[in-house]
Amino acid sequence: MNAARIIVLIAAALAAAAAAYFVYQSSSSEPVATEPQIVEAATVEVLAARRDLPIGSRVQASDLYWQAWPQDAVNPSQVRRDRDPDAAETFAGSVVRSAVSEGEPVSARQLLQAGEAGFMSAVLGPGMRATSVPISAETGAGGFILPGDRVDVIVSYEAEEEGATRRRFFVAETVVENARILAIDQSFGDDPDAEGVVVGETATLELTPEQANAVVLAVARGEISLSLRSLSDGEGGPRLVSRQPNPNLNRPDPEDFEPLRDEDQMVVYRYGQARVVSAGDN
Repeated sequence: MNAARIIVLIAAALAAAAAAYFVYQSSSSEPVATEPQIVEAATVEVLAARRDLPIGSRVQASDLYWQAWPQDAVNPSQVRRDRDPDAAETFAGSVVRSAVSEGEPVSARQLLQAGEAGFMSAVLGPGMRATSVPISAETGAGGFILPGDRVDVIVSYEAEEEGATRRRFFVAETVVENARILAIDQSFGDDPDAEGVVVGETATLELTPEQANAVVLAVARGEISLSLRSLSDGEGGPRLVSRQPNPNLNRPDPEDFEPLRDEDQMVVYRYGQARVVSAGDN
């Protein structure tokens, strides 16, 4: 065998041995573990609901909190802390226009603040109507009636009984009991800086359609007064009072008097009692 062939065989044997060695090393060595890379996404704090906020509910500052939210997922309508840090206090007292679930970011379009369009309709309960009546300091409990209070609606007017005596007398009738005050003029809620007195010219009541019709007729008939109810006597909704004769009215029987014969006689009511006197009597 010549020298060249021997050299080739030796080289081939060495190559085979090297290949076998590398195969053995690769099969016996343990794989090297690689740790996953965690990339933290940028976040911002957005205003969120601490509890479920149903439609028409009044929002308190404690109902809202700041929640971390991925910056790439922030909606332009959501309230961000870096842009409005006092938003929780700003929205306190607002009314929910569309329901918000617990933990859900709050959009400014979901809350209505006093004076904004749609605020009154959001405050109204289902099936209820907002009806306004004229008031004054005298007919509105001296200004101590505030939004949220419960009142009785009373109408007073002058009536006349046809007959020989043609007697005239004043009547006070309760039209609706336990009606909720929605607003006094443009005041929709309790102002923490107010002194507890709101003197206005218009009171807005929450009534059913039937009650609203009765109150509107009462406004046309005479003067409306609001009687403030106790907090312990404000359970339930408003109640329409049936039109029954007032037992407290001391209306004399027409048969008790002779017909008026001239203009010098008149019927006088004193201390709830009526009598016919001459015009010259004291």
